[in-house]
Amino acid sequence: MDIRLRPLRDDEFERYLAEQRVEYVRSLVDEAGMTPETAEEKSRADHASLFPDGVRQEHQRISAIEDTETAEAVGRLFWAPRGEERAFIYDLFIDERLRGRGLGRKALELIEEEARAERLRGIDLNVWGGNDAARALYRAAGYDERAVFMSKDLA
Repeated sequence: MDIRLRPLRDDEFERYLAEQRVEYVRSLVDEAGMTPETAEEKSRADHASLFPDGVRQEHQRISAIEDTETAEAVGRLFWAPRGEERAFIYDLFIDERLRGRGLGRKALELIEEEARAERLRGIDLNVWGGNDAARALYRAAGYDERAVFMSKDLA
């Protein structure tokens, strides 16, 4: 399967934002160990910062990841320039049923093409420590781990 990035249409944005919020809260609870209430609070604050008044910003690149043959959406992507020289990937999601087929790797290649076209010199992202598949994908694509956040719960 070959993929392309299609900029999200205005009529798709509200659904994207709702799905992304649900996934972010789930990740904060499951991966970061937050309580559901704290995760909801953080999600609201982070989304308010990224999308003031629920509106995407001009510099943000939010796309559907589509199968080039069928135009079926197989994932989603959100990245944006951060500063003058770097890009930041906020969200890269491939449908679970299609993972392990190289689609995440191809999506990263497409982001890199777009970032190079904007003369950006690098790409940064955060990945949850327990997400071994994503960490392996990023390492295989040439991303280096620059920091590792660790914690221990005390009983």
